[in-house]
Amino acid sequence: MIDYHDALIEGRLIGRYKRFFVDIDIGEEIITAHCANTGRMTGLLCEGSKVWFRRQPPGRKLKFAWELVEVHAGLACINTSRANELLASTELSLWIPGATFVRREPTIGTHRFDLQLSRGGRLIYAEIKSVTLCKDDGLGLFPDAPSQRAIQHVNLLADMAENGFETHLVFVAMHTGIREVAPHRVLDPAFADACLRARDAGVVLHALGTEISPHSIHLAEVISLRLD
Repeated sequence: MIDYHDALIEGRLIGRYKRFFVDIDIGEEIITAHCANTGRMTGLLCEGSKVWFRRQPPGRKLKFAWELVEVHAGLACINTSRANELLASTELSLWIPGATFVRREPTIGTHRFDLQLSRGGRLIYAEIKSVTLCKDDGLGLFPDAPSQRAIQHVNLLADMAENGFETHLVFVAMHTGIREVAPHRVLDPAFADACLRARDAGVVLHALGTEISPHSIHLAEVISLRLD
């Protein structure tokens, strides 16, 4: 679970610009916060939406960082690093029974994975994808912008699986309106094909739902993953 410890501050979204900056109206003033999301953030950038942000530690370029936004279907966490943090800090039995946490961001060769786990004396490697693009029918799509980097990640998982490693690809729905997840074939067909190749190579694919509030985020349940 991620506990915000009541540290989030409420405001209203004015707009995002230069990818990493967002202006927020808090009534008496307008503040600029860091936006930790490199995607298009489709459906999450409506002016006037209620948002929550936090103060950053001393020494950061910006004093504040954007965390949550209220959308018509619920709440979404725009900070993509939270999905990794959530899986590293949560009981693993929901999606990978019998495994234990080893460390975050292990490196093999030149690649840094999101998680390293262990089960039965064998190391396990996992890549995590934060899903926030939500269609009206509750379908979450990833990615929300073409991503050669994501394709490389999935292909590497497939390569490792073919060489005897246990590897996992985990889609985490960081949007409470998402009820199932699918690769965004229309937007990035190469990523969708990479997911099919990974499945056939032995990579284990998962989709997990979350419960999000201005106080905390935690995993809720396994949700459907649609590949074909």
